[in-house]
Amino acid sequence: MTKEERSSRAIVIPRRGGPERLTMQEVSVAPPGPGEVRVRMLAAGVAFADLMIREGVYPIALPWPRTPGYDIVGEIEAVGPDVPEAFAVGTRVAALTVHGSYALHRLLPADQCVVVPAAVDPAQAVALVLNYLTAWQMLHRVARLEAGDTVLIHAAAGGVGTAVLELARLAGIRVIGLCSAAKHERVRALGGEPVDYRSEDVAARVQALTDGRGVAAVLDAVGGRESRRSWELLQPTGTLVCYGALSVASGGRVGLRSALPSLLRAPRFTPMRLLTDVKGAIGYNVDSWRVARPAAYREDLSHLVTLLADGALEPVVGARIPLAEAARAQRMLGSGDTEGKLLLVPG
Repeated sequence: MTKEERSSRAIVIPRRGGPERLTMQEVSVAPPGPGEVRVRMLAAGVAFADLMIREGVYPIALPWPRTPGYDIVGEIEAVGPDVPEAFAVGTRVAALTVHGSYALHRLLPADQCVVVPAAVDPAQAVALVLNYLTAWQMLHRVARLEAGDTVLIHAAAGGVGTAVLELARLAGIRVIGLCSAAKHERVRALGGEPVDYRSEDVAARVQALTDGRGVAAVLDAVGGRESRRSWELLQPTGTLVCYGALSVASGGRVGLRSALPSLLRAPRFTPMRLLTDVKGAIGYNVDSWRVARPAAYREDLSHLVTLLADGALEPVVGARIPLAEAARAQRMLGSGDTEGKLLLVPG
């Protein structure tokens, strides 16, 4: 290790498998290069994509061993050449990283960072990076919903679901939220109308709540047969936004055995069907949007940070878990029995 490098620790996965593959290891972090900053992690999110990266099925080319971690809030401790003055040492920043943030220290491209005020709780701020940015862009840039519209959200008490509830309420958008009965109070408290997907006839209930009109959009993180049902619940001109595939997992594991039934039950779209139904289906991936529209990424994330700093948002933090216990965090997420955003913190 050179004197410019920094000794640190990170969660490393040597090969695909379950949560038991996650181990804490000593690592060295290089000094920041041109356009880079090195940050000390204050909070990192735990996402379903992290589980897919662990299982080797996430559509990104990563070598083994690998470190997961989709989103981070950290404090800049070193700055490379050609970095804007806004990103000085001591500044807190948020960034969408896709991988590598289950670590005490890491390098980040400055142009992917957004400044976070020091008074803002890093745990709440990191919830904005993946969950709230996803919710904001699906509501306003993809589905283009307006005040008075009704949207249906799957997993309404989860990280993205609670973000949708908060942001929709600010915009005057009505939300019908699918969740288990134990989470109904959480959804109601955030302004949504809960429907128990386990015990209720979802289609009949949604039709009753909308007087038979259906919904303007469905935000579907489940896939499979749920996407088929979601399509049927759309009103003419409605939009099905597919942003996840929870149905391909079983017990927190992802594999062909669990994925195949979901794939076989997914709806099939043809040009004629889209024409006759007068509905739309679109996929959404927050990182693809960041890459394709970097200005929109910075604008939207900065706007969300401002809303948080002004007290307009209060992200639901499900649990703050020490980095060394990342395997436990992934087991919790894989069980599906969580509310709000699961976070990793340094100690």
